[in-house]
Amino acid sequence: MKTNTKKLMKAIVVVIAIIASSTINGFAQSNASAGKVSTLEKVSNLNIQNLGGLRFKLTFENPSKQKAQVYLLDKDRTVFYNEYTSGNAVYLKAFNLSNLVDGEYTFVVETAGEKITQNFVIRTEINRDVTLARNR
Repeated sequence: MKTNTKKLMKAIVVVIAIIASSTINGFAQSNASAGKVSTLEKVSNLNIQNLGGLRFKLTFENPSKQKAQVYLLDKDRTVFYNEYTSGNAVYLKAFNLSNLVDGEYTFVVETAGEKITQNFVIRTEINRDVTLARNR
């Protein structure tokens, strides 16, 4: 009977060890997968404001202060401006685009996990007007 009791005790210890190992392993895996979930907040509120005279102000929020690339492209994907920025929760920069020809352009803000764009068009318009002189 002593031999059976010893075998039974060993089996119980092995089962407890397996259960404990599985529980600890499952706990570690759930914590590891929880660590993979990004706590970075996304770049948001990309805004282009026309300041007049082909000057524009580009702003966006970067709450996680992650590294971002800001660039300006035309429809042929030619890069006219490129900058890497990090460390700021809010990005603000004024651009003078008066040297660009008429066409379609895109401001792009890209981080490791996302890419947001804002398209705009530069178009020259000529207005002809007639003003009548006063009769004397």
